[in-house]
Amino acid sequence: MENNGLKFTKTRFFIILILLLIGIGLCVELSMIFYKTNFLDTYAASFCSVSELIDCDGVAKTNYSLSFGVPNALWGLFVYIIMLFLLFVDRIQAKFKNTIFDVFKNPRSYIVTLGLLTFSLSMILAFISIFKIHKICALCFCTYFIDLFVALAAKHKGFFIEDIKTTIMDFIDGAKKYFVLFIIVLVAFVSALVYFDKSVVFSPKLKKEKAMKEFIDAKVNKYAVKGNILGKKDGLVKIRIYSDYNCPFCRVLNIMVHKAVKNKDVTVEEVNFPLDTTCNFRVARTLGGHEASCVYAKYALAAKKQGKFWGASNVLFDKHPKNYDEMIEEFDRAKLNLDVQQLNSDANSSEILNELNEDINYTANRGIDGTPAIEINDVLYMGVLQYDELVEKIDLAIKRAKNEG
Repeated sequence: MENNGLKFTKTRFFIILILLLIGIGLCVELSMIFYKTNFLDTYAASFCSVSELIDCDGVAKTNYSLSFGVPNALWGLFVYIIMLFLLFVDRIQAKFKNTIFDVFKNPRSYIVTLGLLTFSLSMILAFISIFKIHKICALCFCTYFIDLFVALAAKHKGFFIEDIKTTIMDFIDGAKKYFVLFIIVLVAFVSALVYFDKSVVFSPKLKKEKAMKEFIDAKVNKYAVKGNILGKKDGLVKIRIYSDYNCPFCRVLNIMVHKAVKNKDVTVEEVNFPLDTTCNFRVARTLGGHEASCVYAKYALAAKKQGKFWGASNVLFDKHPKNYDEMIEEFDRAKLNLDVQQLNSDANSSEILNELNEDINYTANRGIDGTPAIEINDVLYMGVLQYDELVEKIDLAIKRAKNEG
């Protein structure tokens, strides 16, 4: 239990050992809490979730419970295992002499440095927990103090400066001595971090958020079509989207459907349900921001008469023109080549008004009183589905239609 004159007394050795074992136990429990709160639909509340403030489960559900895509509990477990290895490394060195293990010259200093580093990072997490999440994970806070106590128990003398300096110098010497191995390990470690950060395999919730980000953050619908047909003309499966052009989630669903139906045997139909009492008397009031919804719906249906329904629809979803002139400008900018005079005449005709009323009444009679909604072969889903879920339901509908056919 000694290296270069730095000794652990038996008391300190066992104090550090006990602290590390407690830390490992806490991290295992925190990992289980993270798993059940993020991967299980139903679960029993943890013993450390006792109030709005003291809530381990609530903290585990947040994106702050991960760093670089890896749960903080696993990071803690990883660090404690390294510290445990360093606590016993002199015994390993005695058994395997003149090997790579000899690079660990001053393990006591390394334990001090790791303890201080993790405690410092823990204080950042504590700040986030208190002031951002407004919840405290009691078990997490226990590990924070274990990190500090480990550093204090392992400290040789002075205010940690010598231990930190020794750790840095030994790290540099070890990296030089085993340069190729160091580079291989570094590249593997960074690659793993990039993979976990990008794939977010440890967080289904965050994975769904990232998948939706493509559609929520899209400036324009890059999957847009301009004609009247989205999908195939007479697709095996029929999809109806119930939308309002001023509904932000309708826009998200619109982009998702455009992407999902590409090269699939489906036909997509948009059913207008403006949340605007100017034309829709099946809703109690016009929602804020939806005042122009009826006008948008009429012009989209008018563009349909010129074979440019989806082109006009995507412009209205993406640009939300503030007035008539701006709408026509956006149609021109999108190169829809519409006959504006005919468009105006159709948009204000009784034929288009009747068509819009048919959409509104059909929607209301289906029991739909808000947007968005989507119907896949007569199976209705309210709200925005996750993209993978949408594709899965479309594929399942196609499979069933083929089997029935």
